[in-house]
Amino acid sequence: MKNGFLVLLCYLLALSSVSAQKGRDETLAASYFQNGEFEKAAELYQSLWEKNNYSPQFYAPLFSTYLTLKKFDDAEKLVKKQIKKFDQTVQYQIDLGYLYKSKGDLAKSKDMYEKVIKNIRANEMDIRQIAIAFKTYRENDYEIATYEKGGKIFKGNLDFSYELGGAYFNKGDLPTAAKYYIDNIEKNPGNVQQVKNLLQTARDADKLMAQMETQLYGRIQKKPDNDDYIDFLTWIYVQNKDFEGALVQMKALDKRKSDDGYRVLTVARMAQVEGFYDEAVNGFDYVVKRVPKSSLYFEAKTELLNCRKEKIAKTINYTREDLLGLKSDYISFIEENGKTPHTAQSMKELADLEGFYLHDIPAAISDCEGVINMPGISVQLKNQTKLSLGDFYLISGDVWESTLLYSQVDKEEKDGPLGEEARFRNAKLSYYKGDFDWAQEQLKVLKASTSELTSNDAINLSAFIIDNLGMDTDTKAMSIYAGAELLLFQNKDEEAEKKLDSILKIYPGHALFDDIEYTKAEIYVRKREFQKAVPLLEDIIKNYGKDIKGDDATFLLAVINETELHNIEKAKELYKSIITDYNNSLLVIEARKRYRALRGDKLE
Repeated sequence: MKNGFLVLLCYLLALSSVSAQKGRDETLAASYFQNGEFEKAAELYQSLWEKNNYSPQFYAPLFSTYLTLKKFDDAEKLVKKQIKKFDQTVQYQIDLGYLYKSKGDLAKSKDMYEKVIKNIRANEMDIRQIAIAFKTYRENDYEIATYEKGGKIFKGNLDFSYELGGAYFNKGDLPTAAKYYIDNIEKNPGNVQQVKNLLQTARDADKLMAQMETQLYGRIQKKPDNDDYIDFLTWIYVQNKDFEGALVQMKALDKRKSDDGYRVLTVARMAQVEGFYDEAVNGFDYVVKRVPKSSLYFEAKTELLNCRKEKIAKTINYTREDLLGLKSDYISFIEENGKTPHTAQSMKELADLEGFYLHDIPAAISDCEGVINMPGISVQLKNQTKLSLGDFYLISGDVWESTLLYSQVDKEEKDGPLGEEARFRNAKLSYYKGDFDWAQEQLKVLKASTSELTSNDAINLSAFIIDNLGMDTDTKAMSIYAGAELLLFQNKDEEAEKKLDSILKIYPGHALFDDIEYTKAEIYVRKREFQKAVPLLEDIIKNYGKDIKGDDATFLLAVINETELHNIEKAKELYKSIITDYNNSLLVIEARKRYRALRGDKLE
């Protein structure tokens, strides 16, 4: 019994030793190959292959090594032995065909490949493995032939359209690839996302997308009732930022199916997010004007008015007529439907329009109070309205009431984005009052905010305070500047400008010079005196381009050139500068979008 145990122990130790040696040799062989020592790698792999009964594990790297060394005769002997040992494994026959092609014997290569195709069996796994083997060697035509033969064998009961699309795509035959991908969408609607993912990630996918767009037109003409075609074509339009085309398709589908406009509403929302406000307004307006009124009427009307207001907020070329026209439409909507939870969001937005753009603070405060006191509205809307009301009290000079409202929202929304926004506004209020130390204490916490917007605002204000105070214990210049910013917020532009000019007189050469120039440029933009803003912005870019206002000045000057001076080439140059010279700026994404739009790019 004892002797038997010792024998077994010795056997296991020997087996373990052999296994360990095998592992070391395999690692060493791989290392030789990676370091370009192919002769040594071949010798070691050959030994491993023979000792392990022609194992495929060592055959594959040995075959690859022989091909790298162009030892075609050795490779041929290797493959033929493998075929003899594993005659049912088609991979080795394809390897032999590829070997013949590598050594220049194209006739033999063709014969071997065609033999593989001819002998394909009615087995889905075999078909796919053969096709993948051909794909590995970039033998696109034989990969295609494999799938086509498989389709015939199964008489169409197995669909290889997606795989054929990929094979033709890799071959460079985009029209045929597009055909098969569209076939796949029709036969297998569940694969739509898979095709979309390909079009968003693959190289030259934009060209394939263009082919699919063209072919989808033709298919829709033949099968106008195929919703999958229309949905996919609309998706392509959206990828190309062609929201006008997307809306045309969605409107047609909505009318044909007598739906409530939800598809149109979805595309309109996408357009708004991307900044295509005119197209978004068109989509929202369509849903609003549905007869009879759609179940989405209130949503669409609210978002239509909001989109028009957002367009004003994001541009500099609106007119007072635009503001008054929008105000009139808000009032009509509210009067038509009454002051109810359905219209409460629009009442809040009307207050923002009155307070921030029309400077009618009493009306803005009254509308905000109407929303806050309305029963049945959400807590979130109530607190959003309180933040706006706090701003309007600050504009009117009632700092105490303002900070009280901000603090209420902070307390009620402590762990949410609205609470963080309320804390930021209180920090900004401390900054306006010249209490920079307390402002910084609050900003330190907010820099880690879960809300990206609040976090960025906090980082920027904190950096500005540090940049312009540093080790300087004299905060008078900064206090005057902060006071000027408060006056600007309160729409007292002339008083703000006088404060800014006083800093230049009392503290010539102060670090705030570029900030003062930028703020004065903003005042001129508000007054629509764009020609006065241009030299100030150009001076910042020239002399203070690396400072904190460099990217802001460049972007604002680009917008002025694009929308007001209509100097498109200059605007493109400035947007490009944001992308290349300020690649860490938060403005890069918007600058890239505008640059590509001006350049005429079809795709993002």
